[in-house]
Amino acid sequence: MAIAAAVLGLIAFGLMFMYGNASFAPAGPSDGQAPTADVDGGLTRAAPLVGFPVVIPKGLPDNWHPNSFSFTAAPGTTDAPAAVRAGWLTEQGRFITVVQSGGKLGDVQQAELGVVGTATGQVDVDGVTWTEVPGRRSEVAWIRTDGDVTSLITGSASDEDFRKLATAVAGGTPATS
Repeated sequence: MAIAAAVLGLIAFGLMFMYGNASFAPAGPSDGQAPTADVDGGLTRAAPLVGFPVVIPKGLPDNWHPNSFSFTAAPGTTDAPAAVRAGWLTEQGRFITVVQSGGKLGDVQQAELGVVGTATGQVDVDGVTWTEVPGRRSEVAWIRTDGDVTSLITGSASDEDFRKLATAVAGGTPATS
């Protein structure tokens, strides 16, 4: 019986290695490749579905890797306000994301950060004021409302990278399909 279990175990491990669900790395894990997302295309395709004007950030550093995009459709499909989310890995390998939403400030904070945090300060970027609030985990978030659109920047990136994304959002172009 033990021999049969050992044979079945070897077959199972062999199949896992063969189909890419396991690997052998005696020197330890290696850095994998980050996924790539079509952020500009995603923002453009989501714009008519969310019910508010979506902006494509412009002027981001060339060495930022676009690695995530998602959206929540117009109200009625979920309890969360409609939103688009675009994320990048910065040159230092840190994550940064911008969320654009047609929801109210508190509703966006609750949906995206899990809590409506109290402002911890304000940041001025090229004449545009962002309010700093606690983010998820140990991250911070910057949030602002412009007309009917609430924008939120969060992630593990540096303050300098937050400023770059804030500038890119302010100088962005409308997403049209």
